[in-house]
Amino acid sequence: MLVEAILFVLVAALLIYLVTKENLPDNVPKGPLTIPGLGSLDYVFYLSDMRRLRDKYGDIFLMKMGSKKMVYLCNYQLVKEAFSSPHVVNRPQFKLLWFLTDGVPAGVIFTDGEQWSTLRRFLLRQMRDLGMGKSYMEDAIMHEARKLAKDFEKHVDKPAKIPKSLEVSVLNIVWRLVTNKDYGYDDKKVIDLMDLMHRVTTDTGPLVLPDFFPILNYLPKFLRNYLLKEHLVDELKKKCIDFTKEAIDEHRANLDPDNPLDVMDHYLIEMDEQKKNPNGPQFKS
Repeated sequence: MLVEAILFVLVAALLIYLVTKENLPDNVPKGPLTIPGLGSLDYVFYLSDMRRLRDKYGDIFLMKMGSKKMVYLCNYQLVKEAFSSPHVVNRPQFKLLWFLTDGVPAGVIFTDGEQWSTLRRFLLRQMRDLGMGKSYMEDAIMHEARKLAKDFEKHVDKPAKIPKSLEVSVLNIVWRLVTNKDYGYDDKKVIDLMDLMHRVTTDTGPLVLPDFFPILNYLPKFLRNYLLKEHLVDELKKKCIDFTKEAIDEHRANLDPDNPLDVMDHYLIEMDEQKKNPNGPQFKS
């Protein structure tokens, strides 16, 4: 019975190897041994001290975690050269980064190529026209700083955790530029959203695993909720969409194409213009 079990494991490992085997080009960097379906176990053993792998494989080496290949650059000159090359500007294809858009790349941070260039030019132009870095932003920051200082006075002479107002104040400066609106430091909707964001960032570490091991996507939903905390991300997605949709609906109802007040107004106007020119670069709603 033991012999049969060993043979079964060996045959299964061979099949996995043949299915996942890749014919990599000769110029691919060297790296640790890769185990089919798992990747480089050195990633786990040396995660806290990559210098040992650098000493073994040099300044450039390849690691694999599950289905994802990662190239490590271990000196300043290599990193500078890489960031100056158009060949390595693409964003990683991680589904988790696109949870708000159901796996579709969107926005400036998580896109690349023509879509990223178009959105970046648009946002830089609008922020410049709205006074980003000029008096508009300076006034907004000073206004928020005075409010924050007044809120901090409530905590004088007694131990206290970092107040929620600090986080809300940062949101307000950005949100005022985007939507010409800010929130009170005790606004329950904003506080609840930020608390949920904290839970997601602290409790959902395993949620990145399906990006590396796609087979986990086929687990039943209740198991993904229990093991990967997927329900927290679902809840965050709903709250973020509701939060943003409220601002969009309000802007759409009061939109004056001849007098845009913020980035969201400009974005809605640009989307309307693109409906008239469907062959140009497109923004996504």
